[in-house]
Amino acid sequence: MSAVVRETPMREAVGSIEVRDPRTGDWLYTVPSATQEQITEAFETAHTASRAVRAMSVRQRLDELVKIKRYVLENKEHIIDRVVSETGKSRMDALMSEIFAVLDVIDYYDKNAERVLADQVVKTPVLLFGKKSRIYYEPMGTVLMITPWNYPFHLTIIPFICAFTAGNAVITKPSEYTPLRGLLEDIVDKSGFVRNGLQVVYGGKDTGRALVDQRPDKIIFTGSTRAGKQVMAQAAQYLIPVELELGGKDPMIVFDDVNIDRAVNGAIWGGMTNSGQTCTAVERVFVQERVYDQFLNALKQKIERVSTPSKRQAASDCGDLDMGCMTTDFQVDIVDKQVRDAEAKGARIVSGGHRVGQGLEYQPTVIADVDDSMAVAREETFGPVLAIRKFSDEAEAVRLANDSPYGLNSSVWTDDLARGERVARRLETGNCSINNVLATQANAALPFGGVKESGFGRYKGAHGLHSFSNVKSVMIDKNSPMIELNWYPYTKEKYQLFSKLIDTAFSGRPLATLKALLIGVKLQGLGKKQRL
Repeated sequence: MSAVVRETPMREAVGSIEVRDPRTGDWLYTVPSATQEQITEAFETAHTASRAVRAMSVRQRLDELVKIKRYVLENKEHIIDRVVSETGKSRMDALMSEIFAVLDVIDYYDKNAERVLADQVVKTPVLLFGKKSRIYYEPMGTVLMITPWNYPFHLTIIPFICAFTAGNAVITKPSEYTPLRGLLEDIVDKSGFVRNGLQVVYGGKDTGRALVDQRPDKIIFTGSTRAGKQVMAQAAQYLIPVELELGGKDPMIVFDDVNIDRAVNGAIWGGMTNSGQTCTAVERVFVQERVYDQFLNALKQKIERVSTPSKRQAASDCGDLDMGCMTTDFQVDIVDKQVRDAEAKGARIVSGGHRVGQGLEYQPTVIADVDDSMAVAREETFGPVLAIRKFSDEAEAVRLANDSPYGLNSSVWTDDLARGERVARRLETGNCSINNVLATQANAALPFGGVKESGFGRYKGAHGLHSFSNVKSVMIDKNSPMIELNWYPYTKEKYQLFSKLIDTAFSGRPLATLKALLIGVKLQGLGKKQRL
């Protein structure tokens, strides 16, 4: 693929968004930004749709999602074409992360969601004898999703699946850089999916703010930490619950007993997939000093075999291209600025380290001997760069890995699985793989989300359904003439008995529960005599 001089892939004109192919700079289409009237209408429609979705059984909702599953299966190459044309990623990246992941989550919920969302029976204390305790998982109403440009299909459809399965109608605003105009609408319309269960609203930041002002029942935002804080601040005015999936600076810890070949291959894929434009991508690699040079040498040799557009004679990608180009000009600039900063401060560029021509391709890059003075060690890179640093022992590895404002993903590599689990427990992240990389995302049963400035909240798995539910506690009692022992009137005799009940129930002595129950019976008898 030849380099081209280009504009940014997206330019927001007056009332519209212009989208370009990041691989070539060619214009793709222009999509109008939503007007205030259209935004208001979308929420009115969603409120009506939410009542219909709420009335459906979980099984009926899942049957609707199976329609989407069938459509995606039958049209996966077309969907990949659309994703690749707007993101510049390789077809294999799109197939694995955008298509497979979506189908897998639908399949998981199809088999498990009815159980996860069923009323939950909870144990009732013996002193509440005769009563029943339940938890109901009920829909919230209308969910607003604001989604990113790096995985425009995956990071729209999967949160939508969670929200809809839990019984909500959804409005999504895709990124202005990769809006995939008309794709989601086609999937909904042509699959026969329930009308207005999912609506798409196009626009930039102003559109996002106008959507939040409509007061949805919940917001899920995926994007940068800076933008997430802005969404949260606006939502706080209306006390709208927010789920934030933000940036990462994910560490990979490599101990000296590891299989070097496997760990190096894991680091390369974990750092280069989607050109590193993945919030869970490996960005910091900590290697134990005894194998540091061996690891670096193997890494240099292997990473230079990664196929990229500039290394290919043919411009076509039939699924055999490892790494595509990046998606936006501004992100390429951020990556190159961090690499130049590291180089100026004494780091070694082991491989790569440069933009290819004037396009959006950036070489797979390895930087060694990184320290805390460098931006590449502290700030999210979001590009195809691995920053390598040595450590001496387990304590230092954990300290270095946790020395970050982010806490999204991590991995630990060691032959000692006990150590692997011990270190995983000490890492301040929402996800961790042992002797693998980004592996937790491959299991639809595992919840996904971060800590610290990587955000909060979870989607996928059982947690992903409960996150979009009103979790309602219910206590069921008989309709009887009994007066509760804690009700009015208060008397000296009742006070003394209740005090004795507390002393007995929480004493920890043998038969304490039985004795407390007998006191409770006395209190009930007292309640029959002493009532308002």
